[in-house]
Amino acid sequence: MRKLVSWIAAAATVAGLTSACAVAEPTEEELGASSEAWCTNPEGTNAMIASLAVSIGRELGRWQIPTDFMIVRGTYNQEMLQLTNTGMQQCYSRGNTCANTKALLAFQDARYDQMLEFPGGQKLSSWSYASRLVAGYREQVTCESRPSNNWWNSNNCPAEQHKLTHVGSFPGGCDTFHSFRATAPSGGPLAAPALLKNKLLWAGNNNPYISFQSNGDVVSIDPTYGFIDGDNTLSGSCNVTCAKFSAWSVAGQCCSCNGRSGKFVSSPTPQMYLCR
Repeated sequence: MRKLVSWIAAAATVAGLTSACAVAEPTEEELGASSEAWCTNPEGTNAMIASLAVSIGRELGRWQIPTDFMIVRGTYNQEMLQLTNTGMQQCYSRGNTCANTKALLAFQDARYDQMLEFPGGQKLSSWSYASRLVAGYREQVTCESRPSNNWWNSNNCPAEQHKLTHVGSFPGGCDTFHSFRATAPSGGPLAAPALLKNKLLWAGNNNPYISFQSNGDVVSIDPTYGFIDGDNTLSGSCNVTCAKFSAWSVAGQCCSCNGRSGKFVSSPTPQMYLCR
């Protein structure tokens, strides 16, 4: 994790995707102090939900939670979120099968409780993760169903229909910012891209790993490295991550989790690998 110096510097990184902030690298002690002060991750849920938000943006190309997801009953009769047929069709129309999103949703299953680990040592509570997603879904549905939902009325839940195109990632305030170009479904400009934050109510208003940023038509959020398809380390080097989603097998590859060296092993969820 690296401390975000400023949004202006970050926006420059998005524009070029090759430039870097001209500042000294923080020490390990500074990293720990800054992240602990701000990047709270109770029971792993903040980082996990932010990772899901990025995956949805990449695979579905929009944050349209009320139509693309629904509440179902899972193991031990727990409530949890699942993609709807509409959501699956949205992925298919974009040439993918929602694999990353489905892999992250799978860890709501109580049988996988405490299986995922995050930087800092937190382990994911499947119970809390599912509970937060279901509560957030209901909040999103309630907000978006208000009768007068205009973008200029801040008392409602305004946000335009939109299309998200992933444009890159770079070091963020908590972990790794992922940025999207936000346009109208037709490809034209949005009237108010900054109001897309209202499409992320389900992810938690106080979730520091969301850390929604808007700069022109580019919006960004800040999940944990490794949980998103395309989070890759150069060939021949170890992945510093406790878990990794990958469309191809990384079983047996070198990894490091919270200072422990290990190798990736398969998890019960397809295409998600754990550092053990």
